[in-house]
Amino acid sequence: MVRVSVIGAGAAGLVATHELRLEGHEATVFEQSDRLGGLWNYTDEVEDDPLGQRPTRRVHTSLYESLEVNLPRDLMAFEGYTFDSAGGGDDRWPRYPHHRRVLEYLQRFAMDTGVVEAVRFGHAVERVERSSSRADWLVDGEAFDAIAVCNGHFSEPYVPELPGLEDFPGVALHSHNYRRPDAFAGSRIVVLGTSVSGGDLTREIAGVAEVFFSGRLFEQSRPLAEQSGPIRRCPPISRLDGGDAVLANGERITRVDAIVFCTGYRYRFPFLPPDLAPVGDNRVMGLYRQLVAVEEPSLAFVGLPVRIVPFPLFQRQARWFARALARRFPLPSLAERRRDHDDEISRLRGAGVAERHFHRLDDGQFGYLNQLAAECGDEPVPDWFVALWREHHANALKHTRDYRRRPLTWGGPTVIAS
Repeated sequence: MVRVSVIGAGAAGLVATHELRLEGHEATVFEQSDRLGGLWNYTDEVEDDPLGQRPTRRVHTSLYESLEVNLPRDLMAFEGYTFDSAGGGDDRWPRYPHHRRVLEYLQRFAMDTGVVEAVRFGHAVERVERSSSRADWLVDGEAFDAIAVCNGHFSEPYVPELPGLEDFPGVALHSHNYRRPDAFAGSRIVVLGTSVSGGDLTREIAGVAEVFFSGRLFEQSRPLAEQSGPIRRCPPISRLDGGDAVLANGERITRVDAIVFCTGYRYRFPFLPPDLAPVGDNRVMGLYRQLVAVEEPSLAFVGLPVRIVPFPLFQRQARWFARALARRFPLPSLAERRRDHDDEISRLRGAGVAERHFHRLDDGQFGYLNQLAAECGDEPVPDWFVALWREHHANALKHTRDYRRRPLTWGGPTVIAS
């Protein structure tokens, strides 16, 4: 039996603990709050720094009140625990449920699997260090054989450098500290960033305000003078000039009342020594299989990849790690792990992938998961799962405004009431 410290009781921590226990390991979960579910615990509370760069107290959640998930719940379910009445959900829930339903699902998973018994609430881990005796690691002085870092990466906002921001007279906030649109009524708003949250917030705020939706996706958009309606799409902002936003194409948005940054989040592990998986250009460096430290394979980071189906990916990563600790399959030597890591970095750079996007998997997530499965003796990703993700992805790209309301032909074992 291996003693494992799991840091965080969000989705990654809960399923990691379950998989570790299935392999006969002893898992202890350290959770800084008094509840399960991590970022899925919504609160109206926001930070005293709207941009989230130097708050006096960090608010962990980044949910806005109206948020519905951007993946169908049959895709989101853990293997063996459906997102319906037979598992942790309800057949009658929408296929793209509200965030409160996701929290219910996770809480039921923790109770039904017994994982909740392993959680120490109210314990924010302050220091993880190597140990020279008894075990490999010390977590706030307590000995463990292995560590699973599951603290998430959607709570520390990334705000790009924007000339003139410090002199902007309006409101500047990150989506991390956005909850509802009321405060923007009658205003002129720039939403910066064209990923999922940018699209959602643009549509919601446009119900009460005039919105300029800005980002690289719209570099070829029509001039603003030729657009009308509550939403106008435009290239990225190059700088701010007082209360005006100057765009990359030279156009100017005058009299901007607020800028909402939907620009993503930072990876950060303040409890780890800086030489263990350091972060550079928002990439966690020195990892084998984007999962364990090359030099210290008893240290895992579950849930780093983005642009993925999160819960099943967390589960398969955790299963690989749990089986590796149980010696169900041999890990490559240190020299082989180093070589594999270097080859992966060379391949990504050769393909022109920016360092900050090294953890983006998109369609590559299935090959990644099948690689983990082949190594640890797991089943490959089911065909229905791949087909449903691709159908959903195409649907979301084609029907950005209402894809959550459109039917999908593919499905898995989760019951979706019509």
